[in-house]
Amino acid sequence: MHSPIAPAAPDPSLTSVQRETLNALLNMIVPRTADGRMPGAAEMPELVRHLAEAFPALRELLDTLDCDARARYSAAFAALDAARRVSLLEEVRARNPKALDQLALETVTGYYQQDRVLEGLGLEARPPYPKGYQVEPGDLSLLNPVIARGTIYRDIS
Repeated sequence: MHSPIAPAAPDPSLTSVQRETLNALLNMIVPRTADGRMPGAAEMPELVRHLAEAFPALRELLDTLDCDARARYSAAFAALDAARRVSLLEEVRARNPKALDQLALETVTGYYQQDRVLEGLGLEARPPYPKGYQVEPGDLSLLNPVIARGTIYRDIS
């Protein structure tokens, strides 16, 4: 049996309802794997703090989702089942596609930079510099058509 999904550490800039909505939303974007090896996005406190700081429209988006959920289903967004959450997200996306796209991009980008995620992928959790990573040598003959084309730019020196 897996341990319950731990919510992200509280962010003082978000209300408790906004945090619950964000946790539900993040775990829809990147859910925990069934085997528990890979955490859900809401389990990454650093990611949640980053989103709260770097995504200016986050609070408004969270409030909109929760307000829409309460108006339509008389329940908080975080309390809804998956089908109702998806339905609301589709409505919000129709009105403001950029906000959800930006949140998804920021979430995934930040998620795959987290040490726990890198370790879950079997990678060493470290920056690429100064140790670097081993890159397999490629077949440079694949560049022959490009080289055969010759210079196709104008030298400005």
